[in-house]
Amino acid sequence: MTQLPRFLIYQNIPLWRHTQVIQWAAQIVSGIAVVALVVWFFANIGNAIQDRDIPYGFSFLNRAYQTPIGEHFIPYESSNSFLYAFGVAITNTLFVSIAGVILATALGIAVGVLRLSGNWLVAKLAMVYVEFFRNVPLLVQLLFWFYIVLALPPVRESYVIASRLYVNNAGISLPWPSGTGLGLVWVVLAAVSVITGALVSRRLGQREMETGRASYPAAAGWTVAVAGGALMWLVLSAAGDVSPFVITTPEPMGRFGRISGGFTVSTALLALLIGLVLYTASFIAEIVRAGIQSVGRGQTEAARALGLSTMNTLRQVTFPQALRVIIPPLISQYLNLTKNSSLGGAVGYTELTNVAITMTQTAPAVSIFMIIMLSYLAMSLTYSLIGNLYNWRLGLAGVR
Repeated sequence: MTQLPRFLIYQNIPLWRHTQVIQWAAQIVSGIAVVALVVWFFANIGNAIQDRDIPYGFSFLNRAYQTPIGEHFIPYESSNSFLYAFGVAITNTLFVSIAGVILATALGIAVGVLRLSGNWLVAKLAMVYVEFFRNVPLLVQLLFWFYIVLALPPVRESYVIASRLYVNNAGISLPWPSGTGLGLVWVVLAAVSVITGALVSRRLGQREMETGRASYPAAAGWTVAVAGGALMWLVLSAAGDVSPFVITTPEPMGRFGRISGGFTVSTALLALLIGLVLYTASFIAEIVRAGIQSVGRGQTEAARALGLSTMNTLRQVTFPQALRVIIPPLISQYLNLTKNSSLGGAVGYTELTNVAITMTQTAPAVSIFMIIMLSYLAMSLTYSLIGNLYNWRLGLAGVR
């Protein structure tokens, strides 16, 4: 039998018969094919753009946008550049995304737990909520809530609650903190207090596990965080003769009763938030329900045998174990909520896609939509990174 050359043998097995070598070769060939396909695709796009003289490039980003943006959370004027206008639009999208994720998670967890309630009526009502909002298209829901809000009374006939909250067809106006010169300093110091409280809570929790003696880590952590923030507030107020933040209250002004002061959640923002939260929460509820049911029944029975109440069993035994199942699909729902915020233009909210479409009237559409895609990709990857890091930490905790 002829001896094969050494470069054709790996671990005493011919390369064409070695499973690991075959897998490596298949992956390399697949990678090269994918890269070649992507290069070919974008090369064709580039050639088509040149052949049809479609304008492209990014030099427009330094030009003045010269178009108002109806709603913005950072200062904006029409004389600002296209690049700054993109920043304003991305800020609007991030606000909706973050607020929507927080509210949808809270509502979804509540509904998911209620679906497993021993009360027949409560469980069925939760099921009806999930089935209804999950199966009605999001755009239809957004338009429904938009017209519901528009049906509220006009500004001059606002519903006034406790002389502080104004509800009308322009939105909801509520008291809001306004920062003074020391506001940012207090925020930084308060963040340090919160971090210190978290470290104290973690250390006391570890000591409680090691010694078996009650150390009340949660109470101690909250006490340190709140006390530190309050102390910094008093110190800064005394040093600067003014509080770091003052509360501004909304008040009707002028002959038309326009609301001035406080913070106004506009009709568009309100409709978009309600629609996104109710829609996404219906999916999160099912994820939570499935995660809780994935935990073995013996875990619940053991916790109840130790004397834990139903709520403590859920909080301390069932839910921590269910998180490993819940987190991955939950990340997908956060990504969906962020991308679904692009429907805000249907109700007049000036989020990223809505502003970008307006920009295409005076700037290259190809370049603008490339920026949109990259922006959404960056936001989605950030959510994925945070969620995967948390899931990895849970896995390490499970190993320990």
